Amino acid sequence: MSLAFNSDRSLEERRALSLLSPDFRLLFFSFLFFLFSIVFASLHTPSNLLHNSHFTFQEKNMTVSIPHSRILTVGTGAIGAYYTWRIQQSGNCTVTAVCRSNYEQVKAKGIEIQTTAWGEGPHVFRPDHVVKSVPRETYDYIVVCMKALPDVYSISDIIAPAVEESPNAAIVLIQNGIGIENPVKARFPRNPILSTVAYIGVTQNELGVVYHSGPVQRLVMGLFEPIEGVDAPLTLQIFGNRCKQGGIETIVSDDIQNYRWQKLVWNGAMNPICILSDLWTVSNVLADDKYKAMAYITKSEIVALAEALGYRMPETLVQTSMTTSTKLAPGYKASMVVDLEEGRPLETEVILTNPIRIAESHNLLHLIPTWYKLYNDLVKYLEDRKTNTKL
Repeated sequence: MSLAFNSDRSLEERRALSLLSPDFRLLFFSFLFFLFSIVFASLHTPSNLLHNSHFTFQEKNMTVSIPHSRILTVGTGAIGAYYTWRIQQSGNCTVTAVCRSNYEQVKAKGIEIQTTAWGEGPHVFRPDHVVKSVPRETYDYIVVCMKALPDVYSISDIIAPAVEESPNAAIVLIQNGIGIENPVKARFPRNPILSTVAYIGVTQNELGVVYHSGPVQRLVMGLFEPIEGVDAPLTLQIFGNRCKQGGIETIVSDDIQNYRWQKLVWNGAMNPICILSDLWTVSNVLADDKYKAMAYITKSEIVALAEALGYRMPETLVQTSMTTSTKLAPGYKASMVVDLEEGRPLETEVILTNPIRIAESHNLLHLIPTWYKLYNDLVKYLEDRKTNTKL
């Protein structure tokens, strides 16, 4: 008769003997092995993973861990300040802001963000570190919010000290225009480039104060090019989710150049028309039948060019762009108008020259007669203005 069913033995004896059964011994030693595995793994886990807290998020049924991020923002003007403020609100990150003209103000008091998107204020962005120039330190993300002015300065030269110390850092380009990524890619081929388009109305009318017009605060981002041996898509996912956690409406796209051309439809048309019409504000342009029609035609031409280049545009893009323009504040000015008034360089190279050169190289100038004339007229206008200023 087996031990397990020997009714003559006491309950205590039966329990003791059961501990010697093969099934129990297997379970016992499996448990010991499990405990040993946990201890061994903890002893061989890098200290930074043990001590850094992580966020996780679900992306296509896959859990992705978000480690502590060291973020450098280069260009802490209106756009840089607003988006970095929201990224900081996602938590678990250290933010360094490069400030030039507003350094003293930001260092002492931070940047006031006037917005109704986040309830009653005051809202103040206080970077963890404020510096006057790009430091030679290691970062996970180098966020560039400077205007794209390749004929004035080199973004690659400006961010070089940080990138050279950060071989794995992603370079986030939150800038307008076409072809902005190529010089950065040529200089730093092993760093992922997260090309990003911003949809937001923000201005910095006085140092240390950023005004946000309306509720829109969208970022569309995508990987410029894959890099062999680098998990750049994961880097993109993590940064995109961090932006979402900060409350930014974030779209991660696998066709970011399409979005660049979509935004160009507005920028490429409204900037030169606002200046050349001498009407300056968007509302004034749309109130004038002649220039309103010109805006519609120019936007349609840019869409036609984009389509010819292989970028499929939404069918209602032009009309949506016109409708959106009517909803802007009455005194809203296109970015080039503001820069012109302030005596700053204009982003003509990336918003006008680059895409028009592309059209020329593909023999597509016939698709953009109105836009091409506006471009040439603006170039002449700016040259004449510069000459008259010197006199």
